[in-house]
Amino acid sequence: MNDIERLHRGLPFPFEAIDMHAHIGRYSHAIPSLDVASHIAVMDRLGVKSATVSHMQCMSWDVAWGNEQVFKAMKAFPGRILGYASVFPKSKDYVATEARKRIKQGFTGFKFHNSNGFAYDNPAYEPAWELADRHHLPMLFHTWGEARVFEEIANVALKAPNAYILMGHSCSANMDRYIAFAKKAQNIRLELCISSAPYGSIEYLASGVGAEKIVWGSDCCFYGMAQQFGRIIGCALPEADKRKIASENAQAILSDRR
Repeated sequence: MNDIERLHRGLPFPFEAIDMHAHIGRYSHAIPSLDVASHIAVMDRLGVKSATVSHMQCMSWDVAWGNEQVFKAMKAFPGRILGYASVFPKSKDYVATEARKRIKQGFTGFKFHNSNGFAYDNPAYEPAWELADRHHLPMLFHTWGEARVFEEIANVALKAPNAYILMGHSCSANMDRYIAFAKKAQNIRLELCISSAPYGSIEYLASGVGAEKIVWGSDCCFYGMAQQFGRIIGCALPEADKRKIASENAQAILSDRR
């Protein structure tokens, strides 16, 4: 029985997936349910062990309020909902205070989104990079193939060689640029979520960097978790590589926390 037949029959897969790019909270488009329990129900149906989430407010100035909602979800569903803290770079002191608070609370890492108008290598972000570097944490960056953004993240990666740099939406545009970038440093990983990914995009990235440098994320509730998980199950990679992408690579990142 192949993976697609297993999926059609509703049978469990021989591994539990780990979602490294997800969200909670309200946004401008319709979301069927804002209840975090509904996320857990979908995860249970799919066989997703945990989801690392940031609040939709990661794209605004009010990140502290969003982080508090994530913390509540973490406490309500320990081990299932993990947290990315977001920080707004109005000053180094502000970032340091919020970042330290959230890491002490057990947040998994940091989520950065440039829709707030600030470059990723803005010096005010430095306290967050330093914490991620010290504790070997993941830092997830929203990307869409832009050369300027790659330059900004390269500057961050140089200052945080022990952190994990996750390039969000690595199937979005110019996959050759993502492949070349991932080869620049051992701590860079490609994350896969995208709604209209070209056919064969996961296989293309894996052939360029190896399955070991790819992690799975759903970006729910922008995209459906089931649809994004189906891309992994349905791709033409060996099961061992699917297991690495969907679970093992993320587990290695999460287990490296110091």
